[in-house]
Amino acid sequence: MRLVWLSLCGVIFLWTVAYPFARAFRLTEINYNEGWNVYNAQKVAEHQPLYPSTYDWTTVNYPALSFHLVAWLGKYTSDYLFTARMLSLAGLCLSGVFVGLIVGYLTRSKRAAWLSGLFLVAVFCVIATNYVGVDDPQLLAQAFFLAGLYVYLRGNRQGHALELTALLFVVGGNFKHNLIEFPLAVLLDLLLTSPRRAVRFAVAGSLMAAVSVALTRRIDGAAYVSCLLAPRSYSAQHIAYNLKLTFQPLLLPAIAAFWTACFCWKNPSRRVLVLLLCCALAVDLFFSGGSGVTFNAMFGFVLATVLLTGVFWAEFPRLPMGRFRVLQPVAVCALFFLWLLVPMDRNHLLRTDKLLEQSRAREQNFATATAFLRHQPSPALCESLLLCYYAGKPYVYDPFNATRSIALGRLDANVIVGRLRKQEYGAVQLDRSTEYDLRKGPAEERFASPILLAIQQYYDAGFVNTGGIVYVPKRQQTQMHFLSIAVH
Repeated sequence: MRLVWLSLCGVIFLWTVAYPFARAFRLTEINYNEGWNVYNAQKVAEHQPLYPSTYDWTTVNYPALSFHLVAWLGKYTSDYLFTARMLSLAGLCLSGVFVGLIVGYLTRSKRAAWLSGLFLVAVFCVIATNYVGVDDPQLLAQAFFLAGLYVYLRGNRQGHALELTALLFVVGGNFKHNLIEFPLAVLLDLLLTSPRRAVRFAVAGSLMAAVSVALTRRIDGAAYVSCLLAPRSYSAQHIAYNLKLTFQPLLLPAIAAFWTACFCWKNPSRRVLVLLLCCALAVDLFFSGGSGVTFNAMFGFVLATVLLTGVFWAEFPRLPMGRFRVLQPVAVCALFFLWLLVPMDRNHLLRTDKLLEQSRAREQNFATATAFLRHQPSPALCESLLLCYYAGKPYVYDPFNATRSIALGRLDANVIVGRLRKQEYGAVQLDRSTEYDLRKGPAEERFASPILLAIQQYYDAGFVNTGGIVYVPKRQQTQMHFLSIAVH
């Protein structure tokens, strides 16, 4: 019977990973950040500064290390997009490995270790599908943070393990800087056991972080820190939305994690996981209120939940849960894997065959739109930056960051409006029509209203498919119309 339960876990794991892993090899945009990351990697490859000024039409608000890594590997692969996607998949797989190592070290249970690692990968494939196999550095960053936590535990919180832990945290932070709950949990854990070691860890980490900031400023631009700390609008409603997105699919593991945390607090070797859960919940909820911040702000909480769930699986026979203790531990693990079918159904991920078919169709639409856009005069404005990149267009406008800077009064939308009036852009690509965006109102990842009105006034739709609309200058649209008449 045990083999049956383990087989069930394996089947569900393969089911969850099939679509996002296969989709990573399709040439189509999975999320907005992909084109933005590709263009920034190209900047590094061309030795252009990433942070020349705090506010620009192409602002960079991520650390630089991921762009440098992709640019360096791109010399050998000749493709920034798929290089970064493979790094994302590697980051997720490494995260699963380190979750398994941490659970195995704390519980001495090989079964819990293996299943925890697989469960983490499956969870991300189900509830964070748009970040798996995507050109975004966060999954790679979290592998370094988890590696740091493992070194911290394995090194028994002393000796040079503290410096190595700090180094791994700093390296992870140079890929993506929003997983600060890890160093915070380790620091609090050290303060509860040895304030002297806590000071040592804090000093080492601070010095390494300072060196990394100084190097980045020297190599990539003096505005590095101000770009990372650029202000965002904030919304309590946004916090509630991200919290709902996290807790609904993670309800069963979250209950197990909080239950287990009550018993781990008095265990010095496991207390850091409780601190990680609490720090992640507080930090992630705070940052999730910022504009443009999505579900990825809660990834630290997801990692802490899965780690404590792994401990729960190992300790289940000894937990005071009354008559439920008659369940076999491996059956309990299978129950959690079965739970993933609920968010899979909610997120329309059960029909892998249909999803792969849709992915092929999106790839064809992307290729068609790219071909049309490539034949329009440069430059172009694109909401889908990846489309602009593969159409060979220069990087002149970042819709999300530029729109945010316009809303904060840092940039003037009339500059772009003036260029649109002169029809300096050979094309403008939008995911939705200008009418739709204006009716919807201000949006974080689209063009500001004055720019949309200018597009509507001076441009007409020249190409439409399910992937979006490409607008061309009205005089060009008229010429195309007369040419069509002449041909007929």
